[in-house]
Amino acid sequence: MTQKIKKISFWIFIMILMISVLGACKPSGPVEPTLDANVIFTQAAETVAAQLTRTALSLPTATNTPQPSPTVTATIVLPTTDPAAESTDTKPETTPVAGSTPNPNKMLFIADVTIPDGQVIPAGSKFVKTWRIKNTGSTTWTPNYKVRLWAGNSFGAPSSFLLGQEVKPNAEVDISIEFTAPSQSGEYIASWILSDVTEANFGTTFFVNFVVGVPASPTATVVAPTATEAAPTATQEASATP
Repeated sequence: MTQKIKKISFWIFIMILMISVLGACKPSGPVEPTLDANVIFTQAAETVAAQLTRTALSLPTATNTPQPSPTVTATIVLPTTDPAAESTDTKPETTPVAGSTPNPNKMLFIADVTIPDGQVIPAGSKFVKTWRIKNTGSTTWTPNYKVRLWAGNSFGAPSSFLLGQEVKPNAEVDISIEFTAPSQSGEYIASWILSDVTEANFGTTFFVNFVVGVPASPTATVVAPTATEAAPTATQEASATP
């Protein structure tokens, strides 16, 4: 726009210069009235103003384009983890649990009173096994204590029954169970154990071991010698002659 103003001013200057030159020349014809320089300058200024107005109107109007408002994005800052702190904080401090109180009931196996281990029992027959045990604990066994099957077959006996008597510390007691031998040959074994009124087992197991049919290790057979009649001697024959 500044260049256009300069061009218009240049042409106004040329017009004023031409008017001045024409005014200095004397015409051969009738003299026209002399134009006032102020009038010419005013007209030129109006012309320039009009030209400037047209130029301004021809220029594109600047449109204020609204700028989008900045979007505020929330930034989440994650806390930094300290490996040392994590290793100590992730596991809560625990209090050690005290061990369970040992059972004060104790027993000791003394002997097999009947049916030693490996005894041969006829198939299908009934027999009574008796064990002798001792109370080596500090508590008294009550009649409500139980004798329970620990492993194996009960062989016709109940798998659990009451002790049925009181056994004081350091006292011995005999426990008897009636069994029925199986009908098939073979070696059999079953283990039993004691339990208190809370049904907590204690002591060592005691077992019955027997054989139906031929034992696994046959015993040596002792053959009694047969009596033989000796022949008479010569002396015996002489004395026998009349």
